[in-house]
Amino acid sequence: MSGTDRTVSMTSTEETPSTPGWVESSLDAILATLPFSAEKLVPFRNAYLDCLAGCGRTEDLDSEHDACRKGLLLALKDGLNMDSETGRALEQKLEKLELDISAGA
Repeated sequence: MSGTDRTVSMTSTEETPSTPGWVESSLDAILATLPFSAEKLVPFRNAYLDCLAGCGRTEDLDSEHDACRKGLLLALKDGLNMDSETGRALEQKLEKLELDISAGA
């Protein structure tokens, strides 16, 4: 078997985009305050975490976080009919989470 016959696969030592470990539990606590079941929130939660993980470590990190947050809020409004009052409260909690992420970046 030559080197060109092998498929490339990730090993445990390769870096993949991720958020700090504490972010998932913090996000879960935030989402638990919403009037939706955890099961319904799973795809929205995962998409938001993926978005945050893809944010670079740049000076423009805040605008990247803004885009992730706005995407989540819109998806929840469209997908689960989240009302505007709940959306505003969630937005404030997510902004705090993102500030904590930025502080640790």
